[in-house]
Amino acid sequence: MVLSFVMTGLDGAGLRQLVAHLHPIYRDCFAAPPWNEPAEKIAEFPARLARHTSEPGAYGSVAERDGEIVGAVYGWPAPAVLPAANAFDIAVREAAPPDVAALLVAPAVVVAELMVAPAYRGHGVGRELLARQVGDRAAWLATHPDAAAAQLYERTGWVRRFSYQVDSRPLTLFTRAAAPVGR
Repeated sequence: MVLSFVMTGLDGAGLRQLVAHLHPIYRDCFAAPPWNEPAEKIAEFPARLARHTSEPGAYGSVAERDGEIVGAVYGWPAPAVLPAANAFDIAVREAAPPDVAALLVAPAVVVAELMVAPAYRGHGVGRELLARQVGDRAAWLATHPDAAAAQLYERTGWVRRFSYQVDSRPLTLFTRAAAPVGR
């Protein structure tokens, strides 16, 4: 059965205003395997959302069905050089081979978070949110290597580049090439 969803694009401030709706989706996505995030990390989501959506140019989209938010994606334009502001940034810098590191900076897009409420997975919500976020641009993201989303990324043309760890958590970095000009 095909379900219909309303997709709404938002800037960082608009996403921050939806934290009360996004937090339960985040919890449902990341408290479960393979992420198994502890309650303390789940509780930090509002602060993390605020930091992420305060990045220069941050934007995203939410998916709604019957007036309920069922998924979201957000990120920002990549900076000109790889940052080293936190453990995640440092781990990416240290693990990225030089040829891949060149794909992780401007003009690429960083996809910081993609989440879909479990009841709505498998209905194209994640695929559509990701497509809206990235468009024809080059992009990158990281996920748990065993996450179901990793299969979505591969099915939609993303390429696994390397694996690494942040705070003992395994991650795999994916990139997507920009669409050819004039396609």
